[in-house]
Amino acid sequence: MTISANTGMDFPNSLSAVTPDRVNQFILVGKSIKKNITDLKVQGNSLVTECTFKESGTYVVGVDLKPKEIKLTAEEFNEYLLHDGLPNIYELRKKEGILDKDAVEHYSKYPKAIIQVGKKLDESPAKPLGLPIEIVPEVNPYGLKIGDDLEVTVLFQGKPLSGTAIAWSYPGKGEEFAGSKKETDKNGKAVIPLDKVGPYVIRLTHMEWVKKPTHEWESYWASLTFEVLPKSAPFIPL
Repeated sequence: MTISANTGMDFPNSLSAVTPDRVNQFILVGKSIKKNITDLKVQGNSLVTECTFKESGTYVVGVDLKPKEIKLTAEEFNEYLLHDGLPNIYELRKKEGILDKDAVEHYSKYPKAIIQVGKKLDESPAKPLGLPIEIVPEVNPYGLKIGDDLEVTVLFQGKPLSGTAIAWSYPGKGEEFAGSKKETDKNGKAVIPLDKVGPYVIRLTHMEWVKKPTHEWESYWASLTFEVLPKSAPFIPL
């Protein structure tokens, strides 16, 4: 199987390719395997790798990317905060009287994808990978079908993250997430409706005001990709 790591909001299209030197860790985890993948290359607008699965089961791919710096004008930063589900940071800047202040941000990304191989279904996706931030489903999504709900927990530094905006999308929806957002509850949980067959992505951005000499803001981007099935498939629980 070819696994493509893509960037951009127009899922699953890729805006540009992440280069291999930005990868801290690219791991593949299954019921009886945990493998660090190092054979990565740029192909078009994607970072790709080839994986061979020798056993039926459910696998999770997780990526830890090194932080990258971005500098934005005050206007650009404020617009980005409101568009990308960070109104709390906008309100913080407003309260502190710094809405007119330009921003230097360090952002890092932690995408995950769930891959079902064959008919043996297991609960590997419901176990955290230990990434700085991650979206963890309560059950294996491949045991669900269109019309079901998927409960997820957002973990930041290993602890539930409450009050963060979480959104979802699928091919053809473009960059617009309006109408498909909700906040995690006090336990870091949110319920995502599975109302479209095919590839699905859940994503969020968490930001903190760090006030460091080199930058003031740090953001952590997380996503979870899987497939929604039209009906319950004849999987065999392990």
